[in-house]
Amino acid sequence: MTLPKSSLALITCSLIFLTACESTVNASPQPATLSKQPVVAKTVVKPSVTPISKTELKKEQEMINFARKYLGTKYVWGGTTPKGFDCSGFIKYVYNKYDISIPRTTAAYPNLYDKKVSLKHAKVGDLIVFTGTNPKIRKPGHAGIITEVGKNTLKFVHSSSSKKHFGVTETDYYKSGYPKRYLTVIKM
Repeated sequence: MTLPKSSLALITCSLIFLTACESTVNASPQPATLSKQPVVAKTVVKPSVTPISKTELKKEQEMINFARKYLGTKYVWGGTTPKGFDCSGFIKYVYNKYDISIPRTTAAYPNLYDKKVSLKHAKVGDLIVFTGTNPKIRKPGHAGIITEVGKNTLKFVHSSSSKKHFGVTETDYYKSGYPKRYLTVIKM
């Protein structure tokens, strides 16, 4: 079988193109070329605490003020709007306003655990994660947004289904039952 010249040219060009694409994707690493320049070691010192700019502080406070606007909003299981929130729906609503991506449910929060920090390194705007009502089941079941951090103070805003604090409320962590349910803080 003989192909017309135009078909043969098209097949040849296609093969060259496909081969070129494949070779760049699967290219093997080339050996490094050693320079004759002397190597000078540089010592990099990282600060123990990352300083927060005034702009970041202003944005965090703006986010907390926005979250506090919803204090008193009723709890609705599966709720994601100001008509009613569950805990993760409220968190997603607030974080979305500030272009912070977060899973819709607390069950998916372990996917964020690469960003976790200890409670003593918590900052305003971070996510605090708890078990559900049974602290023996060590899986995320509730969460809130940290609103205040001080020497003996840590407050967070969340949407609660408890009879005592039903709906969006702000809770003082150390004056509540939440320490026994604490799982982690996730840096946001």
